[in-house]
Amino acid sequence: MHYEVNKETINAMMSSPGEVKGRVLKDDELFVLEKGGREKIDQIERELDMLACPFLYEEIKSEKYYPWARRALSLIAISRVFSMSKKEVEEMGRAAPKNSFLVNLFTKRFLTVEKIFKKASKAWRKDHTVGRLEVVETDSDAKRAVLRLYNLNFHPVFCDYLCGYFAAIAENGGLEKVSCEEVKCYFKGESFFHEFLLKW
Repeated sequence: MHYEVNKETINAMMSSPGEVKGRVLKDDELFVLEKGGREKIDQIERELDMLACPFLYEEIKSEKYYPWARRALSLIAISRVFSMSKKEVEEMGRAAPKNSFLVNLFTKRFLTVEKIFKKASKAWRKDHTVGRLEVVETDSDAKRAVLRLYNLNFHPVFCDYLCGYFAAIAENGGLEKVSCEEVKCYFKGESFFHEFLLKW
């Protein structure tokens, strides 16, 4: 499966506002190195060049901000080089919190469902200048939570990635066998947000 992207979409991404901390891109680099080594990094960087978004992962600085388009196109390039299915992109999202010291730190310190996701919302704002993550519902008895992400409509690859990412954050916080489904999506007709349902 390849996530489709055309020149018009790429141009729209590149001209959209918003930045992301370099450490998020470094998570991508670490995933690729673990999965395929330096050879795959080289292939992905060539793919990024073809997507009109050339950059080298080794030159990324963790605390510096970079255009958000790089993040979306990084995920697209990785998914193409590894010929990833939707499920495999979700698994890539699951791997990111496990590789992140900051995410591991806050999830292990805050173990209630409510605190896990409230802290996740605050952490989002530290790494991204675009998009707002809101906790809509947490219900420990029903074993479910609902998250909404506003103002981040770059590409559907990120929807799949976030399903894995949010599930992993919940599991790092002590919940077990968390599943995540995007139940409302900007790319499927929702006007304002993406909504994710987590169950455990």
